[in-house]
Amino acid sequence: MVELVIGGRGWVMIEGALQEVTPGALLWHVEGDPAISRSDWDNPYSCLAVPFETEPYRGVRRAARLSWWRELDEVQRFCTQLLTSYLDSHFDRDLLCRYAYSRLLFQSRICGQSGAYAEFPEKLRKALELMTRQDAKAFSVGGVARQVGWSLPHLHQVFHDKLGTTPHQFIMERRIKVAKDQLAATDFPIKKIALDCGFANPAAFCHAFRQRTGITPLHYRKQEIGKLHK
Repeated sequence: MVELVIGGRGWVMIEGALQEVTPGALLWHVEGDPAISRSDWDNPYSCLAVPFETEPYRGVRRAARLSWWRELDEVQRFCTQLLTSYLDSHFDRDLLCRYAYSRLLFQSRICGQSGAYAEFPEKLRKALELMTRQDAKAFSVGGVARQVGWSLPHLHQVFHDKLGTTPHQFIMERRIKVAKDQLAATDFPIKKIALDCGFANPAAFCHAFRQRTGITPLHYRKQEIGKLHK
């Protein structure tokens, strides 16, 4: 069960302590976890609650217990889109479920990534945000440098000093990470995952994936599913 808070204020018990949740809070529950248990009487919370049956992953936490979807406009658009599609009897429910699961998982992982960058210079944080946004599939490193007010050589130097990598290597690792999530959590075709993660075609995706993991995407998927059945 995933709860996405869209209004008001509430509290949830996590590791023996009450945590306040406000709009944008994203709670990833597994069997046995308590849901939001208290609400502000003057400003009661409201949330989108989405239950998933993921039999191979039963009891496995796929994301942080509590994370945050910071862009509240996007939260509202996502909820409206999800509910509108759900109420459309002609819309493929299985497709809708897979979309909701992967989008919520993606947002949870993005939150964890953002926290690791809190101490970075503002312009570097902005560059990382531009490069990891969901719509940044065909980004230009030069374009990112211009948007944050740096020259391309300076952007490369900052990435080397702060992250120990290049902008291109960073985004490739990011795409491979998102691809791993989709391979393990969905049965999307390899072609769809390749395009969703910003690769020009499945061949380019498979080459990049094998270069960084030592195995093919299909092998990785079988390996991850196999772990859960042991």
